[in-house]
Amino acid sequence: MSSSAFLLLDQEPINTIGINVLEPLLKTQGLDVTTGTNILDVPEGTRLLFIETSSQDAWGKLKEQLVNLRTKCDIVLFNLDENPELANRALLSGIRGVFYTTDNADVLMKGIRLLLEDQLWYRRDIMCNALNRMLQFNKDALHKLTEGDIEPIKLTKREKAIISLMSKGSKNKEIAEDLSISPHTVKTHLYSAFRKTKCRNRIELLSWAQQNIPDEIR
Repeated sequence: MSSSAFLLLDQEPINTIGINVLEPLLKTQGLDVTTGTNILDVPEGTRLLFIETSSQDAWGKLKEQLVNLRTKCDIVLFNLDENPELANRALLSGIRGVFYTTDNADVLMKGIRLLLEDQLWYRRDIMCNALNRMLQFNKDALHKLTEGDIEPIKLTKREKAIISLMSKGSKNKEIAEDLSISPHTVKTHLYSAFRKTKCRNRIELLSWAQQNIPDEIR
């Protein structure tokens, strides 16, 4: 079965990179490519969903779109302007990669190939920023440990199971299906784990788990 990609285009795109450049490059990699302007048009079995993210309220619009996404797929943003905060949010939210309006065909092709190998595609500064956040979190945690005895953090079995699946790259919908619970219940358990561990996002929570309960999330 061949892989497929869907290009979710902005109704008023700032350029034609989606149709004129991105679509032909995806086809050279053996992908069946379809396009549309409605998230509800994304078919089952789509492997890569490319979302054009060029509007002013890009993050708000993106969240509205993903709420209505009905199929499991890896999400990639394209046509971004130079907005590091949006790219950081995307990385911390599990989006697989980001392409910018300034990226040429060679950059797009390199990114597509890595995405098809199940790797991430982000600029070095974005990856470094995420890594620095993890390192700072570990530094803060180490400092707290040296301040004196601290009551150990106790996560429930369900919280640990969710973290374990999250460490394997599962998204909330996939975790919910694996554990036979609702996506809302998954979020509730995650918020509880965030509160107990004082983590601010998924990367910090995974880092905490790898440091404190590595055997329980394998």
